[in-house]
Amino acid sequence: MRSIAVLIAVLFASFSAEADTSYTYKAVFLERKAPIVINGDLSDWEGLGVEAKPLKNICTYGGGRRLSPPINQMDLSASFGCFADPDNFYVAVVVRDDKVIMGEEPFGRTHHDDSVEIYFDGDLVRRHQREGQTDYDANDAQIRCTKDKHGKVVLEGTGLFGGRLFIFPGLWESLGIVAAIKTSSMGYIVEMKVPKGVFVSVPLGVGVNIGFNVMVNDDDDGGNRDSKISWTADLSDKSYMSTRHFGSLKIDRKGP
Repeated sequence: MRSIAVLIAVLFASFSAEADTSYTYKAVFLERKAPIVINGDLSDWEGLGVEAKPLKNICTYGGGRRLSPPINQMDLSASFGCFADPDNFYVAVVVRDDKVIMGEEPFGRTHHDDSVEIYFDGDLVRRHQREGQTDYDANDAQIRCTKDKHGKVVLEGTGLFGGRLFIFPGLWESLGIVAAIKTSSMGYIVEMKVPKGVFVSVPLGVGVNIGFNVMVNDDDDGGNRDSKISWTADLSDKSYMSTRHFGSLKIDRKGP
């Protein structure tokens, strides 16, 4: 099992490596409140037994335009880890990016900046909609994390409200989602806490299984995004409106 330390200490797995087609992430469960401070420093994750998974899938299209593949690992690569306690999910995404560009796009367009997207489907109920129509329900959402022009962490994304996909400033924060971004010469780390009640109504514990995905946008020149990578094989970037492209996050064991 890859530890969370591996995310920071070594290069991430090659895109040419054999893809994981099951897309089931096995998360650890802490029976007590997690001793975690959301600040982008993952040293307090050590010893929790959190598994690391690389994002190996390269998106070819996004927003109706063709995307370029990353030039190499240093241009864009990433891994993520996740665990839960009785009240929250905790997600960390470590991104290798040699040009971190954030804060250039206004709210609603931050997918064109460097940013991390985390997706939840709280009940795994799949709605069968026609291609091009959203199949989200009230338990499904995208959470995008980046920084604004003032260097403040901002949460964006999409959720279903009144039958349509919508997001407005401060929504995720008002529901108790907390995130931090820590940058370095090698890239950046996104650390996030998501309260259970935002997407999941059942008590958290071993056996809980929800829909899940992680994606990363890359902007290299200050214009529109250049590249995007995904944990699951969502090569056309449809997770923002369709849960059929999600994998699953299963709490399958107790932690230390």
